[in-house]
Amino acid sequence: MVSQPSLTQYLNRLESELDIKLIARNFTPLRLTKAGMLYRDYLIKEKALETEFTEELNVLKNENRLPLRIGIPLQKRYEKLSSTLLEFCMDRPSLDVRVWEGTSATIREKIQTGELDVGFGHLAEETAEELTAKTIRRERILIICNRCNPIVPKEYADNGSSWRILPENLNDQLFYQMSPEYYLCTLELSHMAAHGVKPKHRIVMSNLSEIIKLILDNPQSGFAYMPDYVLEEPGTSEVKDRLALLRLDDEDYRWSYTMFRKKGRTQSKDAKDFWNLVVKNCCE
Repeated sequence: MVSQPSLTQYLNRLESELDIKLIARNFTPLRLTKAGMLYRDYLIKEKALETEFTEELNVLKNENRLPLRIGIPLQKRYEKLSSTLLEFCMDRPSLDVRVWEGTSATIREKIQTGELDVGFGHLAEETAEELTAKTIRRERILIICNRCNPIVPKEYADNGSSWRILPENLNDQLFYQMSPEYYLCTLELSHMAAHGVKPKHRIVMSNLSEIIKLILDNPQSGFAYMPDYVLEEPGTSEVKDRLALLRLDDEDYRWSYTMFRKKGRTQSKDAKDFWNLVVKNCCE
């Protein structure tokens, strides 16, 4: 991709600098002189040394490269986020990624102490001033019970929508409640208090799938607040038609699944690039 005049000009200048002929021009095709062959061998060795230097330098750089530390909730599976993380890692073969699983609350704590670079989870509104957050998606929180529970009206239609019920219908009922370390527990209690719902019994558990199984075991086994993503997980979606989806408000109760980081903290290039890729691929 070099024109003949430009190449001739370059070779003439190079021979002038070295003060020796590199090309034997009285042959067709042209040949290298002994000096030309020596110079060619020098260039090959120089290129090999440059490659070796670059590779060794990269090894040293990667030895000092901090891992990208990501926090993801234990009970949260999000395929689009997983594919984005895989895409990010494939573009950076030497990147070390550490994924830590916990509750939204513990992930938030580790973000604040600097133990994690980027976290995912559901956040309370009062944390907004401490963190930079991006909403990935808004999710429904439903009240579920067995489809055959006497409280479910006969006209209930299994079309994926929720049925509005009166708060007094849930008084003196059994509720399965998440343990206090889960943000969902805070939302459950505040929502029931806002509507004057007073359960007769509470069973505190921390496994949403097990709560669903208990509700399915008996038509009158009680009620639970349930994020809609759990109802779409393998093993649960197959029995979803045996559950009734209820609500107390005119509109479904919702919370935000977010990506967040500590506001004002210096981020590594990897952490910044990953954040930007998730914003591009996943955020609303």
